[in-house]
Amino acid sequence: MAWMRLTGYADKFSVHPGDSIKFYVNCDGPKEYDVQLVRMVHCDTNPKGPGLIEEKIDAPVNKRYPGRKQIIHSGSYGYVEDRPQFRLQSFTLQCWIWPTAPKTHPRYWKHGAQGLVTKWYDGKGYGLFINEEGCPELRINDTRITNNVPLRDHAWHFLAATFDAETGTATLYHEPQIVYALDPEIEPVVTSVSGPVLHDDSPVVLAGYTREHTDDPLARSSVPQGIVIGGHYNGKLDSPRICNRALSRLEIETMKHGGTRGMTERRHAGPSSKLAETVVAAWDFSDGINTIVAKDHGPYLFHAQLVNCPTRAMTGHNWTGQNFDWKHAPEEYGAIHFHDDDVDDARWDVDFEWQVPADFKSDSYAMKLTTPEGDEDYIPFFVVPRVGQEQSKIAVMIPTISYMAYANEHLANNAGGAELLVYRVPIMQHQNMFLSEHREFGGSIYDTHTDGSGICLSSRLRPILSMRPKYDHFLTQAPWQYPADHHLIYWLNKMGYQYDIITDEDVTYDGLARLENYNVVITGSHPEHNSGPQLDALHDYTQRGGRLMYMGADGWYWVHSYHPAYDDRGRGVITEMRRCESGIRTWRADPGEYYHQSTGELGGMWRFRGRYLHTVAGTGMSSEGFDVSTYYTRTPESLDPRVSWAFEGIDYDEKLGNFGLVGGGAAGTELDIVDTMLGSPPHTLVVATSAGRHTEGYLLVMEDFGFNQQGLDGTQHPRVRSDIAYHETPNGGACFAFSSIAFCGALPWNDCDNNISRLVKNVLDRFMQDGPLPPPPPEAFVHRGRADYEPPVKAAK
Repeated sequence: MAWMRLTGYADKFSVHPGDSIKFYVNCDGPKEYDVQLVRMVHCDTNPKGPGLIEEKIDAPVNKRYPGRKQIIHSGSYGYVEDRPQFRLQSFTLQCWIWPTAPKTHPRYWKHGAQGLVTKWYDGKGYGLFINEEGCPELRINDTRITNNVPLRDHAWHFLAATFDAETGTATLYHEPQIVYALDPEIEPVVTSVSGPVLHDDSPVVLAGYTREHTDDPLARSSVPQGIVIGGHYNGKLDSPRICNRALSRLEIETMKHGGTRGMTERRHAGPSSKLAETVVAAWDFSDGINTIVAKDHGPYLFHAQLVNCPTRAMTGHNWTGQNFDWKHAPEEYGAIHFHDDDVDDARWDVDFEWQVPADFKSDSYAMKLTTPEGDEDYIPFFVVPRVGQEQSKIAVMIPTISYMAYANEHLANNAGGAELLVYRVPIMQHQNMFLSEHREFGGSIYDTHTDGSGICLSSRLRPILSMRPKYDHFLTQAPWQYPADHHLIYWLNKMGYQYDIITDEDVTYDGLARLENYNVVITGSHPEHNSGPQLDALHDYTQRGGRLMYMGADGWYWVHSYHPAYDDRGRGVITEMRRCESGIRTWRADPGEYYHQSTGELGGMWRFRGRYLHTVAGTGMSSEGFDVSTYYTRTPESLDPRVSWAFEGIDYDEKLGNFGLVGGGAAGTELDIVDTMLGSPPHTLVVATSAGRHTEGYLLVMEDFGFNQQGLDGTQHPRVRSDIAYHETPNGGACFAFSSIAFCGALPWNDCDNNISRLVKNVLDRFMQDGPLPPPPPEAFVHRGRADYEPPVKAAK
């Protein structure tokens, strides 16, 4: 397609003054492109708001650069560089497989044979494959041997192949682990093949095969560089083995033990003395689950480098269903799930680099790329002060983990029933259409892989086309995540506040030190995805007197962790999330696969780890809907002297936020409420609510009910609402929760002259002051039970 010929990414989301940041650009067609550093102020093109606002910044990088095409080689696999021990004449190959797409349609984006255990290229070598018809296949040079029996998808099969160079006998075994009553019996295939086996310097590849050796510049981003891997396998692979002679079927069975040492007192690498002499490689994927190395337990230690971060901590062929945490029974988690659309790093060459001046202001920035032909793209990033060198009293905590969770999402194109979800016909952006045709850019954690399994890993080292100014999300037909958070950035600028930018990853890695020098921390509009260390730091911050302004909703919802194997490439390169047995799920992890490969922690919702959403800022997710937003009205609790200061200049009967750039109101899309039984402090004050004003398009979150019934929508259920809430924290701290994703979209309305703007200004002016907040009146100090709390909306009735 002609669109998106110009794309790029940076090596960091956040960069310190005095440090450098690298930029990688694909310019596919135009001979050159221009770069302009801009400060991003407002990213929404809605004509009812201020429109796109970007400020040009003078910088040495602002100039014209030669364009070049760079591509992403997606698809995960493991490889070991060529070694003499792999240049076999006689051999045995064996492995367990659980294929998810053994046969694909001819129009499938990567249609063709899939490699399993291969040292094969262009008619030379050997390997186990799945052929285009979805059947097991042994290749010896140009000879292809198959049993013409289709592999059952989503089921375990044991495959083995032997070749005896002296006799020319080749044997292919295919043994399904599950055999149903009407399944035909599968006999081994025995045939003769003339040798010798031809060899070149191609690597051994697990879950793929060598497709091309080339000096084409486009292969510089492949691994190994200059060798393009094709035939990416979709499915689980377990216990692959290579032996240096043709084993008998009994010996093959024994070799399932792999390179186990200790089967004899001599401790050799193999299940018996004789078989120990045959082992070339015996990979055990249960070893090093939190790494990107597939460990070889054979004598040569041919550890395979894993490329594009396949999914580990997967149940193997021997999973008993008794242990659900891979750390407790790693031997049952010897499988890796490979996908043909995995991507961990685009691995493009650097096109330009910028040294951030030491005195540069912390803020939201982007490198704006344009061509003379009219192409355009932005590469966003944030300048974040070093710990101890803060520039302001206010910190805006940008939810970069959530940006990564939604990165390059395909839901607009692929979600079944998208029209029902949004109550309208979704309108696509050009990024949506481009990503549908370019799966190599990877998907979001809301998407499924091309084989239907859920995406649980997301990288920032690739162009994230949904993290762009001017981008409207199909759910709201308005900004979402990155561009939506600039409603807040614009408001801070318009109102004259000085602020610093920090990010989720900064808080995750720096802990409380990243927060404690600020008087107030302000969240983005949708901080849904969070790491444990980040939540720890926020609790520590408010416990010590820090003030938190929660500017959105659906916060603190999903458990995330950063993959430690990528720390050498920077902070927060890969984030992981597993969707378990509750929560708003676009896919669901299989049983036994709920624990993260990166940290070993239980995935899913923080709520089901005993860490309720409501404990962070006082409110938690209750409902969502994407047709229209509405407004708030004040409650009697807003008159309480503890919080009445927040409503100075606002009449009690005013409709709060009956306007906005997201759905036409301040209360919309996803909503939070106070619930003391789920962690809201009992002394929380609900100062305004949207109760009773939402449509049937708004539905209660599924974790709040046990079975389906009528009356779960916004016209009937009392929990389908948004509560604006306030509570004090120890040592002069406090939290103010505005509890709606659409809320920030009301701030810019009418040039920021509106009651939502006034409310937020009153809160921020108080929260940013030095020293503890004024203490509550003595009569506020009373014993309160969780169950004693009565929501104002109920009390009013």
